[in-house]
Parts: sequence; structure tokens; C-alpha cells
Amino acid sequence: VVYLCGAPGTGKTTLTRRLMTHYGVSKTPSIDPAWPLVPFHSDNSRLFVLGKYEDGEVFSGTDRMSMAVQPEAIKFIDGLYDNATVFGEGDRLFTNSFMQHCNENHNLSIYLLTTTEDVRVERYKERGSNQNETWLAGRLTKIRNIVGNMDFMSIIHRFNNNNKEEQQIVFDAIIKDIG
Repeated sequence: VVYLCGAPGTGKTTLTRRLMTHYGVSKTPSIDPAWPLVPFHSDNSRLFVLGKYEDGEVFSGTDRMSMAVQPEAIKFIDGLYDNATVFGEGDRLFTNSFMQHCNENHNLSIYLLTTTEDVRVERYKERGSNQNETWLAGRLTKIRNIVGNMDFMSIIHRFNNNNKEEQQIVFDAIIKDIG
């Protein structure tokens, strides 16, 4: 399991879309549309990306999923074959309990993206985000609590993602990790 986390505006969904294009990831047609988890798989069926499409074909990651998706995600991941890789990003599944389960039962890598404040503010403007500072502070506290968990410290890879050059470094590291 490879999981990409970071505050809003750090480039998680942008990087995920790029990875999906690189691996030829597409919607998994056999999944019931009423199911709260919509995994996507690569052409070689080894990589599965957790997330969902909205508004036609816009990939929104896990953030727009139901709050109750975690048990379904665990069942899905636990039911995969041994050499499968699951990739996820976003706040919905980035919880202590989900990360703990993945760490105890699978090979987990966490990629933490950060940006400078001015880059984050600019990205917010570009995408028309209206999240207030209180909401953002809550997300940052959640991230700090999870990445501060001693069980995860050796599997967290920290990267700045302020520009295309830094994004390429993260992209290359994730590609190497996925194999």
C-alpha cells in the first residue's frame, strides 16, 4: 500500500492523476456503482488506485467518498492477491486506524507532501478553494498526529512539492516504490 498525504493544496490529486496516466489506470468496470469505494486498476492489473470520479471524468481521489468507506477499503485491500499494489491519496482514508491496519497487514509506504504557504495560497486561488483557516488547521493537526505516530516514522517519505521539478522527484520515488 502506497499512500500519499499532505495538506490541501500540496499537489496530491495532481500527482495521482499523473501516476494514473503513467500506469494506464482506468475505472474498474466490474465494481457495483452503489459501492462506496471505486478502485481503478492499471492495464497490467497489478496496481489499484483508490478514489472516485465525479462530474463526468474528473478524478477527485478519496476526499469525496463517504465517511463510512474505510471498512470497505480494508476489505478490498485485504482481499487482493499478494503482488498487488494499492495506491491512495487524500484525507478520507488517511486516518490512524486505516494506516495502522495497512502497516500491520501489508507493506505500507506513506508519502508526505508539503509546500510553502505562498504556493499553497496560490494553488487555492487557482482551483477556487474556499476552505477556511480553521478547517485547514484541523487537517494539519490530523496529519501531524498521524506522521508523529512512532509506528509510522520509518515508512514516511517527506517531500516538498512546490514546483514541477520537485513534483518529478516525488513522482520518480513513487514509481520506484510501486515497481
